Amino acid sequence: MLANHVARDVLLRGAALEKKREEILEDRHETRLYPGYMKRSSREGRYAERALIGVDDAGREERIVLWIERRAEGVWAVARAVNPQLRESDETRPEDLIFEGYELGDALERANEALEDDVVVLEGDGREADARPFTRKEVLPLLERWFFNR
Repeated sequence: MLANHVARDVLLRGAALEKKREEILEDRHETRLYPGYMKRSSREGRYAERALIGVDDAGREERIVLWIERRAEGVWAVARAVNPQLRESDETRPEDLIFEGYELGDALERANEALEDDVVVLEGDGREADARPFTRKEVLPLLERWFFNR
C-alpha cells in the first residue's frame, strides 16, 4: 500500500492519527510536571499535639505547641515550640526537645507535665487555657496503624 492510499483508507487513517497523537503526548512528557524530589512532612511522625495561645513579654500573641512523636529505633520524643508557624520548616529542632526515651508512658508523663506548666502560666496571665492531657488512648491507635500498615 502506498502512503497516499493510507491517507484515504478510513481504518488506516485513524491508526496513523493515533500514532501521531501518541508522539505529540510523549514529546510533552519529556519535561517533568512535578519536581522529582518531594520532601515528606516532618509532622507525619507526630502522634499527638496540643496548641495553646498565650502572650509574650511584649503583649503580642504567641502560639505554644507541644507534641509527642515517634522517631527511628522506637524512640519517643516530646517537644515544645513557641510560634512554630513562623519557622521555615516543620522539623523538630534540638532545642525543642523536652524528652527522648523508649517508654510511651514516660513520654506521656513528661508531655503532660510540660502542658500543665504552660497552662498554669497562661492562667496566671489571665488567659483561658483549655487543653486536654495527652493520653495513651489517643496515641495507641496511630501506633497500631503505623505498625500494621508498614
